[in-house]
Amino acid sequence: MKNNKKIFICCTEQSGENICYNILKRISTKNYIIDGVCGKESEKFINNKFIDISEFKSIGFFEILLSLNKYIKMIKKLSDIIIKEKYNLVICIDSPDFNYNLAKSIRRKGFKNNIIQIVAPTVWAWRKKRALKFAKIYNEIFTLFSFENKYFESQGLKTTFIGHPIHYLQNNSQKNKHFISLLPGSRKKEIEQLFPYFELVYLYLFSNKHLNFTIFIPTLPHLKEIIIKKTHHWKIKTIITTDLNKIEKYYKNVFASITCSGTASLEIAKRLIPQIVIYKLNFFTVVLFSLFVKIKYANIINIINNKMIISEIVNFKLNKKNLLKSLKKLIHDDNFRNNQIVQIKKNLPIFENKHDPYTICEDRINKIISKAN
Repeated sequence: MKNNKKIFICCTEQSGENICYNILKRISTKNYIIDGVCGKESEKFINNKFIDISEFKSIGFFEILLSLNKYIKMIKKLSDIIIKEKYNLVICIDSPDFNYNLAKSIRRKGFKNNIIQIVAPTVWAWRKKRALKFAKIYNEIFTLFSFENKYFESQGLKTTFIGHPIHYLQNNSQKNKHFISLLPGSRKKEIEQLFPYFELVYLYLFSNKHLNFTIFIPTLPHLKEIIIKKTHHWKIKTIITTDLNKIEKYYKNVFASITCSGTASLEIAKRLIPQIVIYKLNFFTVVLFSLFVKIKYANIINIINNKMIISEIVNFKLNKKNLLKSLKKLIHDDNFRNNQIVQIKKNLPIFENKHDPYTICEDRINKIISKAN
């Protein structure tokens, strides 16, 4: 028998899909009626799925501008549904800009029940005024890093530190590992931007056959065929898979990785795999961000330490010369790889909580909804 309490969940980013899945897996045992926006894994726990995350393809400011009309229509559609169905709780995961505008829209339409945001916007890096804006709309925010709390608590927003959902996985030594992993991102646009550089990696490995590496590309179901087409001419053994069990098995054989910036780089770091992080935004987006973003790095470990621990080549610096120079170092320089792993080991405790983040989320959500009208 279904519980009469209704939850609307909005997860529009692959980076939040794992969080979404693990939360829904737990709270679904309470038999809440759960509707919303999510990915393929999370939809197992959803009664009514209105939009799939694959519909959210924009990555930069100007790309978002070009899709603005589409997102406005999405927000109107979803806000109308939320108001009509009178959900007891709205849970927003990641995607702070989209979710903020959705939350603001339903508040304007008279929604009085709780709205919570899981994963805070990076107000410590740029656009600090978002903390005040969030405080006016949301009832509570769940943060991944404890240092984030002060930015929202100072504005009167209830803040719960859940910790980063990353588990410290001690990888074996690099001996006898023969895979190079390529992580091209979770959006089609990221693949289009970055694959020319993965092609350069392939060409280097192909021209140095004595290295005897297998290429491993973990990906998502909606991107698999795109990647297969882009690699069909490769003459090095290339494994492309979406199977989570196989992915975990293959990671144990990864010697080094070339990784799209974002959550993927933490996934590689937690496995103690040496890596290079790459990323490329639209030229105008980069110029605009440079006016407002005051941080030097893209990778969160580098940002927190204010120094380059994980090598990153992004935007204007991402070119053939710089990539091949770093790739050669990654593959041939033992000290370079070992030093990166030593530094990562020192930093992993920053991302871990003594308690399971998902259990904290489950407990808080159950308490919030138990008091809902």
